[in-house]
Amino acid sequence: MCAITCALIVLVITGYILNSITKPKNFPPGPKWYPIFGCSALVQNMVRKHGSQWKGLSEIAKEYSTKVLGIKLGSEPIVVVFGENNVRRVFTEKEFEGRPDTFFIKLRCLGKRMGITFADGALWREHRQFTVKHLKNVGFGKTAMEAHIQNEMQKILNHISNQNNKPFNPKNMLAMSVINILWKFTAGEQIREERLNFLLDLLNARSKAFSMAGGWLNQWPWIRFLLPEISGYTLIKKMNQQISDIIEDSILNHKRKLTKGSDFIYSFLEEMKDRNDTFTEEQLKVICLDILIAGSQTTSNVLEFAILKVLREKNIQEKIYNEIVNILGDNMPSWADSNRLVYTMAFLSEIQRYFTIVPIAGPRRALEDVNMDGFLIPKDTTILISVGDVHFDRDIWQEPNKFMPERFIDETGRLKDIEHMYPFGIGRRRCPGDSLAKSFIFIVFVGIMQKYRIECSNGVLPSEDPIIGLISSARPFTAEFILRE
Repeated sequence: MCAITCALIVLVITGYILNSITKPKNFPPGPKWYPIFGCSALVQNMVRKHGSQWKGLSEIAKEYSTKVLGIKLGSEPIVVVFGENNVRRVFTEKEFEGRPDTFFIKLRCLGKRMGITFADGALWREHRQFTVKHLKNVGFGKTAMEAHIQNEMQKILNHISNQNNKPFNPKNMLAMSVINILWKFTAGEQIREERLNFLLDLLNARSKAFSMAGGWLNQWPWIRFLLPEISGYTLIKKMNQQISDIIEDSILNHKRKLTKGSDFIYSFLEEMKDRNDTFTEEQLKVICLDILIAGSQTTSNVLEFAILKVLREKNIQEKIYNEIVNILGDNMPSWADSNRLVYTMAFLSEIQRYFTIVPIAGPRRALEDVNMDGFLIPKDTTILISVGDVHFDRDIWQEPNKFMPERFIDETGRLKDIEHMYPFGIGRRRCPGDSLAKSFIFIVFVGIMQKYRIECSNGVLPSEDPIIGLISSARPFTAEFILRE
């Protein structure tokens, strides 16, 4: 009897090992899979060697001469797509609209796959539509939003003025302004500065600690019990608690009618009165979480890179300033001016190409078996989208490793080539906050350049080599903002 039991155990273990290393038929090419780990060790080595998950995966894809790379991280099969045709397919086709049902994603969403960023199916469709509609109803994406952006721009200029020409790092100043606008339309109020600073520090740490695929914590969720700090579990729990406190306080204020005006939370609570389905307070919390996380760093990081670049490139800075002064003078910038400030817009487009904020987008989940480039992507496979490679594709861009705003200006002096840019994605999962991001980046950057000359603070130019985690961010730097006469 004991021998039979041992034989069965050996068979089960052998079957598990064979199943874990056997790739599905016609699965996209990629490294060999090993039991338990898949090809995680190779991927991590490439990430360390090339400085980011994006560049590491890109090098592996080149090694296998494929634009559809098949890997396995832990027990999770993942396909990474490269090339503009494949990227556009995943962004736009319904078969790729799903989201993975993984531990890391549920942890990010306070325990359940809710909200709008990581939900899919009927829940996602209904609540994305509701969120976009009711944010617009309270002024998001309209004239009211531009007025708030201009107001935040004035606060930024006042903050710079208060530094009295002392060098400082603009990171948190910019991120706080974006969140102030988002939270104004979401919750009708601002988050206390000390609380917001602590939250931004946690978000910055999170961005550096995790890859888009979720890292160790997603591959082996049990690791949180053995290595809660190293795995990042403690960090995410701390961040979730801080954000939950902010959101719960705001919802309570709305229930007590302590918040003036109209906003998204009031709209959602009103809808809850007539519904007994997915419109729950838990769902409201996760949507608010989605809004805070999605908008907290991406937009401000673009601006930070823009400031860093004009700090490093004096000729570009003066060209931008001269265009602004010649066309706007001292008038306050508005989004309508983006059609007139062609070189400035070309510069900001090149910033978003050259410093791609989300070089690996996703993750998506295949809702059915899909063929791509002659390979089979099985249903429920996780898919990552290499946007960064499109932004540096030599078949699209001339000298892609060179920073050239002029590439976005045609012979007639008009903007061009933005159809090959994917800073906000495309398709039905396109970033719903793109109108805020575009307006904020343009208005705040023009407002700063209009008033200040940006100088190196210590005689040594800061590095422009980005830190690439979940998103790209500039390495910490300080700058002097000298008031122009």
